Amino acid sequence: MQKYILVLPAKLKKHLVGLFIVLTSLVNTAANAAVSPIPLLVEQCLRFDFPTLAIDPSLDSKTNAITLERQLIGFFNINDRIKYYRHFPLSYADRELLLQCQLYLADELALYLDSVPFQSLQFSLAKNQQPQMSALLTRINHLSKSSMSPKLKAQLHTAQAAFKQEISTQALSLNIADSSCQISELGTVSISRDFNGTLASYLIKQDNEQCRKRVWQAYQSRASGKNKLALTTIKQLRQQQAIEAGFASYSKYRLQRQMLHSPELVEQFLLTQTDNIAIAPWNIGSELANAPSTKVSKINSTQWLVLVEKELLAFEVRFDWIDNKIIRVWHRNRLLGDIYLSESNKVAVKPIRQPVVGQQFGQIELSFPTELAKYQQQKQAIKAISTAITKLAKGQQFYLLNTISETDDSSNLDALWLENWLADRMLPQVKDGSREAVLQLYSEQLNVFRAKIAVNLYRAHQQKNSFVPHQQFYLSFGKYWDKTEDAPYTFSAIVYQGPLYYQKLWQQKVAEYIYQSTKNCQDQAAVFDMLVVNEASNSIETVLKMLLGSPVTVDSLIKRIQHAFDAQNKHPSSCTFLRQ
Repeated sequence: MQKYILVLPAKLKKHLVGLFIVLTSLVNTAANAAVSPIPLLVEQCLRFDFPTLAIDPSLDSKTNAITLERQLIGFFNINDRIKYYRHFPLSYADRELLLQCQLYLADELALYLDSVPFQSLQFSLAKNQQPQMSALLTRINHLSKSSMSPKLKAQLHTAQAAFKQEISTQALSLNIADSSCQISELGTVSISRDFNGTLASYLIKQDNEQCRKRVWQAYQSRASGKNKLALTTIKQLRQQQAIEAGFASYSKYRLQRQMLHSPELVEQFLLTQTDNIAIAPWNIGSELANAPSTKVSKINSTQWLVLVEKELLAFEVRFDWIDNKIIRVWHRNRLLGDIYLSESNKVAVKPIRQPVVGQQFGQIELSFPTELAKYQQQKQAIKAISTAITKLAKGQQFYLLNTISETDDSSNLDALWLENWLADRMLPQVKDGSREAVLQLYSEQLNVFRAKIAVNLYRAHQQKNSFVPHQQFYLSFGKYWDKTEDAPYTFSAIVYQGPLYYQKLWQQKVAEYIYQSTKNCQDQAAVFDMLVVNEASNSIETVLKMLLGSPVTVDSLIKRIQHAFDAQNKHPSSCTFLRQ
């Protein structure tokens, strides 16, 4: 039986989407509609029109790029605002409105990327050898090449959602048949305050390691059966995407524009970071429970931000407190934007609007508890303020240069560097054997093992023979997992990040190396300018060359990171930054 696909003209499609959204919005009550900003945002979404005129060939490419930037800034802002509102608990109707608007913008963008005006700009930028224009062309090419056909995208998103749903909703029922593995009082499962019936509580309270291992392994297998079809579908779609782009595997395709630009380089890095910590995942709960925690002084979050401001003056970054809820951020004489403060039980950072030099200032919301009483709270607060400051301080006049990094695995280096910088000044040093030190060691090795699983999963079949998962598990944890074939079904990032799962650990190590190599330089503001602001649009290779004092290949950087913090060289004392 033949199937037919109805292709609608763009204008008709837009009107139909608008009609759907209007009908959906009718389910809102009058009271809800009066207070919800969503309907107005959706109306702006539907009214946005992408440019239809080709660029002016009589003008230079930079002028045309600036003109295009001004035409598209509305699209970027609407898209960012949608992402911001999706952080909040919304009614079903509002969620549907935002989803339909997001899908509509994505489809319209895909059409625009294939249009004559956009392709004309690409050809024009290719002739311009200025660093900023070359960097912009790189982002534009990445944006256009990352688009997928609607059918392929729908299949992929459906499979990813199904995979994530099974992992997040499947709960292990602690119906333990073996009486020797029950946490019991007089032969029955305890319901005392010490045991709450959860997996985490069981792993902490159970003294028998074999029982802990059996229960942990059963939990890891909870979604493997139901998710096999979803993962197989995702692998097939990703492999099809890679082959159509001319690559033998999705791992090679996904890594080709990264700093670690091949599966072999990723494996080389992960091998240097593999360390047998002799703590199996089923034992980490009891290890943490028995380890002493690192103490910090309690502090009000507003007072803490005042201390942060004093440290940031080293980079010539200052705060203007409009009131106790709004901070206006400046770098020298440049207004970066506003940080809106809100109270929450958890630390969170929510970008609202991206700053673009010459176009608009930035807006970011930071949520803090009233009091930062624990080490982890203050560490998360440092992470949040570092993210906020680095997002606001980017010094480009093009949105894409401020939001899309040259490579995915260098996108967060500036924030992680600042995080290291602030933590060294505002947090106590964690001691070996402390809860925080044990957790860091375990988290790193879990990331190493999962990254190995992810990059291998998306390799061509003939390249997988040398990879033995249970041996790699032993190298990190000193114990064997009986069914490591369940490993790909234990974390949802494997279907979203895929081969790029390594990037978090990689960027943490590179940022730490940059910090240790430059922390004794007198001119810290120059380090901030080079790594965070980067007004000259320097490539990551140029930035590393300037910061580390000599040209750096990826292979040599892996080796530098491996050996830089050995016991005899844990804290380099010399400044390698050329502009001291």
